[in-house]
Amino acid sequence: MKRRTGLWILTATHAANDFYPGAIAALLPFFVLERGYDYAAAAGITLAATSLSSIAQPAFGYLSDRFRLRWLVIAGLAMASAGVAVSGLVSQTYWLTWIVIAISGIGVAAYHPAATVAARQAGGGSNGSMSMFAVGGNVGAALAPTAVILVVGTLGLGATPLLAAPAVAVAIPYLTRAWLAGRASSRSTVPTRDQPAGPPRMDDAWVLFALLVGLVAFWSITYVGVSSFITLYSIERFQVDAAVASIALSVFPAAGAIGTLAGGWLADRYRRFAVIRCGYLAAACSMLLIVLAPSPAIVVIGSGALGIALFIPFAPQITLAHSYLPSRIGLASGVTLGLTLSLGGLASPALGALADATSIRTTMALMTGLLVIALAASFSLRERTRPAAPEVAAPAATEPS
Repeated sequence: MKRRTGLWILTATHAANDFYPGAIAALLPFFVLERGYDYAAAAGITLAATSLSSIAQPAFGYLSDRFRLRWLVIAGLAMASAGVAVSGLVSQTYWLTWIVIAISGIGVAAYHPAATVAARQAGGGSNGSMSMFAVGGNVGAALAPTAVILVVGTLGLGATPLLAAPAVAVAIPYLTRAWLAGRASSRSTVPTRDQPAGPPRMDDAWVLFALLVGLVAFWSITYVGVSSFITLYSIERFQVDAAVASIALSVFPAAGAIGTLAGGWLADRYRRFAVIRCGYLAAACSMLLIVLAPSPAIVVIGSGALGIALFIPFAPQITLAHSYLPSRIGLASGVTLGLTLSLGGLASPALGALADATSIRTTMALMTGLLVIALAASFSLRERTRPAAPEVAAPAATEPS
């Protein structure tokens, strides 16, 4: 029960942490309108928030493994919230805004590896617990645009300090539980005794991990590509207005949250690789449905199906990364959650160039092919089984004297 409570609190901190990247994206129109930033300057803000964060996450993962920096959970959350809170107040120069947004992005990066390690421990390493932790981030990112519109749209950029409220709200129970756990640990006086030898420690499987990173890169390119082009695809192909076309974009992440939870639940009950492969197969079929869709309504249906299918492998891929690098859980989390996601952002200009040269439909068809490649790549991976613990001989019985 205590572990479950800890997992729920960590899930709440994940929602608060991922609220801030979503808030930065929602603040961009206000920066453009109130401060006169051009689109290039706005893109620079996005770069500060996302690319630096993604690149820094593996470094924070390494530090979490090397020094057991559990305090990065709350420190990262504090940085993420402080950067956004101050961003509306530093109107003197563009670069001050860029710096505080970069601080927020680095805070987001610092949070993820340490929090993922803590969530793995709190949930016993199950796929279901990891999916619940992951969906907390989805919820936070989804709530951010509405919160920014309500706060900044009503009160102006000077009200950005109010956006620190989610971090404060979750920091209180997190710190309270950490303090109580520390007191309980210091008071416990469990006598030491000889313990039977546990199972041998598994070595890190770097080759398998590298193959998994390649698989997740295909996932990332598809996710970023669909998020970037699904609205424009409906506009270009069916000549609908932006409001109608954006329905598919709204459905996609909402369905992704359902897929994240479903993937963890299924992976705990069936074979993890069966769930991953079925997810990619269903995602490829859903993308093909979007490419061949005869109407905008079918695009919306396909977007919902794609969101569920694409996110079904999400949590199992994270736990698989942990099994490949059992002595570097933080690094595995930082790479799979951070660096590989940045690959999708780096590939997006190439996808845009292809759409300019041909059509967005061709770009969507290419992403269908990427999902097929990801499905094929999943067969190059395998589960790792922990060696059995050595048998301990029972003590010899002594005859009564």
